[in-house]
Amino acid sequence: MWELSLVRLIVGVLFLFVASLKDLISRRVPDELWIIMGVIAMGILGAELLLVREVSWKYFLIFIPIVVVFSEAFIERPPVYSDGKLNPFVLVWLTIPLIIFIYLVGILGDDLLFWSLAMILAVMLFSFLLYFFYILHGGADAKAVITLAILFPFYPYIPGMTHRAISPQMATVMEVFFPFTLVVLLNASIIMLVFPVAHFILNIYRRDIDIPKMFFGYKKRISEVEDSFVWPMQYYKDGRLKTELLPKSENEERIRSLKDHKIETVWVTPKIPFIVPIFLSLIISLLIGNSILYLI
Repeated sequence: MWELSLVRLIVGVLFLFVASLKDLISRRVPDELWIIMGVIAMGILGAELLLVREVSWKYFLIFIPIVVVFSEAFIERPPVYSDGKLNPFVLVWLTIPLIIFIYLVGILGDDLLFWSLAMILAVMLFSFLLYFFYILHGGADAKAVITLAILFPFYPYIPGMTHRAISPQMATVMEVFFPFTLVVLLNASIIMLVFPVAHFILNIYRRDIDIPKMFFGYKKRISEVEDSFVWPMQYYKDGRLKTELLPKSENEERIRSLKDHKIETVWVTPKIPFIVPIFLSLIISLLIGNSILYLI
């Protein structure tokens, strides 16, 4: 039923467009946006399972672990173990979804549809992992991927628009081994490669030649750094000028050290909002699918 893919496309494009604007303007995306998008995504998935695929009630149990993992991205719950005490409520909150998932594997483990649904959880947990290791720098980036995993559990199909890289039959298999949300994430990462090229061209034009810094950013007056969406790549420590090509956060002491040494311009790297490449990637992925398959 391609109409559901169209609905998912409209929802995804609309919410990611709004998120991109907010991220560009303030580098902040409110949690309410992702929560509303996630609830809508779950509603679409529930309607598809009930009205289109007409599955048994057991499949709907997958929503319990999905809701729990989705909630973990937004709530600030107490730890399971703290001050020598075990919190039984949190333990139940985390244990029941695991038990339900194990139960579903036992009764539905031979069904490809179940594993397509299970990959929602896999992608969501993968997003937490990317955020934990600072591969996804912003919380909004991780929340976007988590929400997209629910919105697109299946490869979308819109006649004349999608599946130009693979057939619908192959897409069913790919839903398990390479979910559509990972396609969006992959294509977004490829889009990000545009920025080093753009930095290189800009610095050539400005005649600011300094490899490898010229691939990661550009020069900016130190007086403008604090009020801009940039990170300084340079700082003074122990009297020596040091360089960090991929700084992870602002550091007032580093900026102060540059000012103390009367530095007027400094190499900076922009805080590129990854939501924008994800937004563009969603549209591209809907049109062409997995870009790597073209190379293969």
